[in-house]
Amino acid sequence: MVKVAEIKKENIILAAIDIFTEKGLEQASMEAISKKAEVSKRTLYKYYPTKESLFSAIIERLLSNVSVVSQIPFNPEVPVKAQLTAMARKKVELLCCPHFISLARMVLSECMSSSDSATLMLEKVQNLEGQHGLTKWIEQGVAAGKLDIEYPEVAAEQFTAALKSTIFWPQILVHLPPASQHEREIAIEMAVAQFLSAYLKDE
Repeated sequence: MVKVAEIKKENIILAAIDIFTEKGLEQASMEAISKKAEVSKRTLYKYYPTKESLFSAIIERLLSNVSVVSQIPFNPEVPVKAQLTAMARKKVELLCCPHFISLARMVLSECMSSSDSATLMLEKVQNLEGQHGLTKWIEQGVAAGKLDIEYPEVAAEQFTAALKSTIFWPQILVHLPPASQHEREIAIEMAVAQFLSAYLKDE
């Protein structure tokens, strides 16, 4: 059974996303957020003392979605191509999710207008990648003798960028509809092929 406190926190987060999207972090008010969430200001401040703490919680929400699809340990018994393709499909499914796109658009917009927000976002992304993400998978692949990569972080960024270039950024920047299944498969196939061509170790 979901606790009342958790419901209130969820309502606050959803309200904050709407208000921040409409007003931006600087112009948004805690009063407007409390009204939209239908909670008292006292309750709001109890869970989130500042707008910045609320924005941090929203970033955590965004990255928790990414974390779920990134927690795939490297398996030396399974072909690298199959593992990478499976991971790419999960990432692409998330990147094309309307809710994720909406959330990402709001967070990125705020990061572009505030260096503090951008720094916070970068720190959380780096922490996530270092613990659970593609970077960790690559490091495990190198340790298993399957991949030849000197800079795992760079290789991870290259692979992710290859996926995002055609299926994520067009939705974020020019509000194009989500990529078709055919377009997604092409993006995955090309990103995987580029990665393996550059980094798969000869056996």
